[in-house]
Amino acid sequence: MKKRVLVTGGGGYIGSTLSRHLLLNGFDVRVLDNLSMGGDGVMCFLGYPSYQFFKGDIRDRHAVDEAMSDIDHVVHLAAIVGEPAARKFHEDAKTINNDGTEIVFESALRHNIERFVFFSTCSSYGVQDTNIMATETTELNPVSLYAETKIKMENYIKDNISEKMSYIIMRPSTVHGPSPRMRFDLIVNHLAKDAVMTNKLDVFGGSLWRPLMWVGEAGRAVEKVLSSKKELIHNQIFNLGNTENNVRKKEIAEIIKDKFINDLEINYADEDPDLRSYRVDFSKIEKTLGFKLEKSLEDAIGELINLVKNKLILNPNDRSYGNH
Repeated sequence: MKKRVLVTGGGGYIGSTLSRHLLLNGFDVRVLDNLSMGGDGVMCFLGYPSYQFFKGDIRDRHAVDEAMSDIDHVVHLAAIVGEPAARKFHEDAKTINNDGTEIVFESALRHNIERFVFFSTCSSYGVQDTNIMATETTELNPVSLYAETKIKMENYIKDNISEKMSYIIMRPSTVHGPSPRMRFDLIVNHLAKDAVMTNKLDVFGGSLWRPLMWVGEAGRAVEKVLSSKKELIHNQIFNLGNTENNVRKKEIAEIIKDKFINDLEINYADEDPDLRSYRVDFSKIEKTLGFKLEKSLEDAIGELINLVKNKLILNPNDRSYGNH
């Protein structure tokens, strides 16, 4: 029997690609989203017989309970996402990321959901000694409100889980690549966009480390989690990515120049107000679930460059293509 999955925030940058992957792999998908970032990530799926859209806010208990009806699994993505957005909308970050998550989780408990997948963040590792790879048991060191809200909810879920339900906490790498609900405020996306549009890049904090992954990998990972035996995923935390995809920011610019825009001018600056620098160990998800990234950073950059060059989006600098 087909499994029914509720994806909160399923109209967003990750949520829309995740919904697409689940649809293509035989799941029935219901999306709950307040469309605060627009409807592009929902419009492209309307009409799919296995897709339902409920407009609603996760802080609305009635809307959440209605969307939770007759659901097997929950993938909880809805949030104010990223350091700049959480800083700008700090009250919403607290009420959505914390209060809203509690409402969704409590509803899932009442509806006897089998598996609850919560998307946290690798940003929780904050500033680390980059000679050491952060594993799922590394002490967290958040340097932003966004990471703090995610850590708080990780602990809430662990403290309140029932015996009947399994939680799976994902700490994803920084994502990149085209999505139905496009963003250009992410590190790889905005560097690719600026390179095409200006033929020049200003790279701040080029030596700082980030783990990176194509946005479509999130759906593949969730499919693995929802399809695996319970003993493999029950109440587990997984860093989401691959260890070799820890990359310095300057390396992204160098790939763009070496592989795609040879006359690109790159200017390096030492300072970056975002001091996060961390390298992450992803061996647990590979050993436990056999999960490896499907798309290389170079291939994803190529897709982004083609997107901008061919004007699939007329004005990539429009504020609607960011979260702040």
